[in-house]
Amino acid sequence: MVTFLITSVLVLGLIAIAIYFWQKPTRRTETAELPPPPVTSLFDNQNPQLIEAPEEQFVEIDPAFEEQPESEALPATQDNAEREAKIATAREFIESWKQSPDRTSTATMLHLAADTDDAETYNNAAELALNSWQDGRLPDVSAAELHNLLNSEYWLLSSHTRSSGAGFILKRTLSRARRELESVNDPTS
Repeated sequence: MVTFLITSVLVLGLIAIAIYFWQKPTRRTETAELPPPPVTSLFDNQNPQLIEAPEEQFVEIDPAFEEQPESEALPATQDNAEREAKIATAREFIESWKQSPDRTSTATMLHLAADTDDAETYNNAAELALNSWQDGRLPDVSAAELHNLLNSEYWLLSSHTRSSGAGFILKRTLSRARRELESVNDPTS
């Protein structure tokens, strides 16, 4: 009986191995490649006669640009004028802030400087606030408050401004401010 059991297990094992190898796909040495993309050009489906426009069409198009109202033709100029006005307002406030810095005016100054979306203006304001705090002219502002204020207002700047060259200098200034302000808060220093 034991012989019959062992023999049947071996036969079933051989059958299982035979089925495994029989169903196993054969390996191909060649790789399946996709067909190359169809070659198209910019003017593939167009009539060559339509590509070449007569000069009269260009002459007719030019006066259409001149007839546009100035407000529609130059929207970026209005944005620049608004930005320049914000920068001028921030610089005026910074000058008045220098006379008597306090907690509220410091927050306002940094907010106005960040709202200009000008890294140089915000950098100037941040350095002035840090220097005034270090000189003891901002006794009602703690190191943690100034650190949080500098960082939170920084995020008002657009990503384009933050990644610009002036934005890099601003990041260095904020990094220096962070180190100096955290060293005051750190009891191990």
